[in-house]
Amino acid sequence: MEYVKICGLKEYDHVQLCIDNGASTVGFIYKVPSSPRNLTSIKLKSILSKIGNKISTVVVLKPTSVPELIEVMNDIPASLFQIHIGFDIKELDKLSNYRKNKIILALNVNEANKQLVIDQINDLKNHFFAFLIDNSEGHGNELEFEIVKEILNNTPGARIIVAGGIKVENVNDIIDVLEPYGIDASSSLESERGVKDPSKMKEFLEIIKRRMKNKQENK
Repeated sequence: MEYVKICGLKEYDHVQLCIDNGASTVGFIYKVPSSPRNLTSIKLKSILSKIGNKISTVVVLKPTSVPELIEVMNDIPASLFQIHIGFDIKELDKLSNYRKNKIILALNVNEANKQLVIDQINDLKNHFFAFLIDNSEGHGNELEFEIVKEILNNTPGARIIVAGGIKVENVNDIIDVLEPYGIDASSSLESERGVKDPSKMKEFLEIIKRRMKNKQENK
């Protein structure tokens, strides 16, 4: 597993905790005013300027059009952009390959649309950086293990990141059973909605470090 992201951060101190405890990526919510984790442009740019090249950064947004997406990508100096799109996925064909390679495409999945999601990932896996399977979007809804496992089994070579209710109690099972490219946690690491809990973050990352070390030693 190459990608461990803590999302919905609002303070640089929490970013530094992620850096110090082995996260590979930190995420920030932008232009999503309904989210308690949403950042202003000024706050986001301030945090990103402090980070520099210390860790990979992801800006999470819900663009309603390709021009809006391009505007954000031009304005915000993040490593990657995780998009939950509010328009036809085919519109993304208008993007250059350079921009596509900086995008994590978030996809909602259920029993009814899982084959469509599988087909979309297989069609697009050589164009985008990765795909996020997420029915939660920061609300803590649990992953549907069987559906996600089926998607992973039928999209060889794709980078699949999983999200939704990932927490201290189940992260080992997710790593063992699903073996995804990456995991993405947010609401489970909070003391209250939108407020990160440093002790929970540290415990979560320490569990992952121990688990990955054990997997390496047992190979």
